[in-house]
Amino acid sequence: MLTKKSQWFWVVLVLIISLVVAGILLFSGKKSSAMNGGEAEHAHAEAQEAKTKESGHEAHQEKATEAHQEEQPELIFTAQQLQQFGIVTDRVRLGEIQQQTRHPAKLVVNTDAQAHVGASFMAQVEQVNVSLGQSVKKGQVLATLFVPELIDQQANLSLAREALNLAAQDYQREKQLMNQGVSARQDYQRAYNAYRQAQIQVQAATQRLLAYGASAGSQGRYAVRAPLSGTISSKDIVVGEQVATGKPLFVIDQLDQLWLEFILPNSSTVAMQPGQKIKFVSLQTQHEFEAQIQSLTAQADQDTGRLQVRGKVLTAAKELRPNLMVNVLLETPNPVPVLRVDKRAIQQREGQSVVFVVSQDKKGLRFEPKPVQTGRYSSDGAWVEIVSGLTQQQHYVREGSFVLKSELEKGEAEHGH
Repeated sequence: MLTKKSQWFWVVLVLIISLVVAGILLFSGKKSSAMNGGEAEHAHAEAQEAKTKESGHEAHQEKATEAHQEEQPELIFTAQQLQQFGIVTDRVRLGEIQQQTRHPAKLVVNTDAQAHVGASFMAQVEQVNVSLGQSVKKGQVLATLFVPELIDQQANLSLAREALNLAAQDYQREKQLMNQGVSARQDYQRAYNAYRQAQIQVQAATQRLLAYGASAGSQGRYAVRAPLSGTISSKDIVVGEQVATGKPLFVIDQLDQLWLEFILPNSSTVAMQPGQKIKFVSLQTQHEFEAQIQSLTAQADQDTGRLQVRGKVLTAAKELRPNLMVNVLLETPNPVPVLRVDKRAIQQREGQSVVFVVSQDKKGLRFEPKPVQTGRYSSDGAWVEIVSGLTQQQHYVREGSFVLKSELEKGEAEHGH
């Protein structure tokens, strides 16, 4: 009996322990579930709070933007005010944006307006009257040479004149005697022939001196004269030296008739024609000048395949000299029309390019700055390409946009105070 009671005791004890453990496990699970539910609710609350704050921030930004738009001062002017401030409007139109490309060129001497002055015979230099770079007039004496050959020619002329005088006296005497019937006709004819021969000798001697450019009374001196007006660009003569026949002594250039030479780019070959006027710029002063195309070489360069162009300089200026390097300005051939506005219409506002557009208002004309994206600028600085921001035929402020910008900034400053 005791053994059986002991068994029941142990069974009851095990059941009690099992119930206690099961109760402990059940209590722990409920606590964990409660804790997890609380954290989830807390996270959800935080997310809702953040979303509420974000929505409030966006609403604040929208209100601030609307307030800024409301704060921007209105630009409304009457026709009288437009005239007073010098504001001129226009329409946005399609047009060409002419652009220029620069190409190197060189000024050279115009050989059609150049003179080479040399010696016609052996001579000695007695006097030099001009210096390098000096301007001279046509016929001006440049130098004086002593020419021994001229002395012989002048002596021959003197002898021929003396012979002519004697022959003339003999001819007159024979003529008088023949008229009186004293002298035979053949004596008269012989005297006449001698007289004519003497005249021919004088004429020949005179022509030889004239061919040399000397006169009978120059005593062997020869005056070297300028064949045309211009500037002495080369001088190779000094007093006392002996000059040989044909030696170049002076070169005279007409610097107001220079040539412009450059190599034509392949892209401009079709557009370049003789007679066309072009512009070029001095590299030293950036002054702009004009030239007219005279010719293009008959054949292209064998290595580059390009043509050489020669033009005549039309603008006379003292700063233009032979061998001066310049830049030729060539227009872009056949530009495509694009949307463009006057360059004076572009203003900078808050780091953006803007154009003031015009709309009708009950009080007058309303002006509003419109952000635009600009493209190319014309080479003359008159036009600007509009890539985006405006439409064709839209009214805009062509002149006086700076006045509108000043008024707008002034109104914003006053409102800020």
